[in-house]
Parts: sequence; C-alpha cells; structure tokens
Amino acid sequence: MTKHVAVSAGEAADRLAIRELIEAYAHCADRRDAHGQMALFTPDTHFVVYMNAKDPKPSQELLQARLSLPFSPI
Repeated sequence: MTKHVAVSAGEAADRLAIRELIEAYAHCADRRDAHGQMALFTPDTHFVVYMNAKDPKPSQELLQARLSLPFSPI
C-alpha cells in the first residue's frame, strides 16, 4: 500500500503544473504539433531528439528551438 505524505498547497500547485506541462507536451506529440511543443519551452531551449535508442548521436538538434523550426510558424 502507498504511504501518503502531506504536501503544502504550493507543492501541490507545482505538481499539478508539472503534470499539466507533461500532458500538454504529450498531446502535441500525439498530434505531431511541433509548434505546440515548442511553445511549451523558453525561446533559448536546446531541443534534442533521439529517434534511434542505439545511436548515441541525436536524430535532430535545435538550438533556440522556436527560431530554428525548419518550417514557417503558424
């Protein structure tokens, strides 16, 4: 059985915000919405994608992710 630990209202709000961010990222990923995913990050994000788990090199790497998208913004 899981032991329940009391958390402050601030920590509960932080946990909810993190969960919502992960859910938003997954929602965009499921719909292949790169613009939506990038909007979840800061403009200076270093975004690295690994499509082949056996290759140590990234499949795609974007610096300043929002500015580096290979297609025009919506």
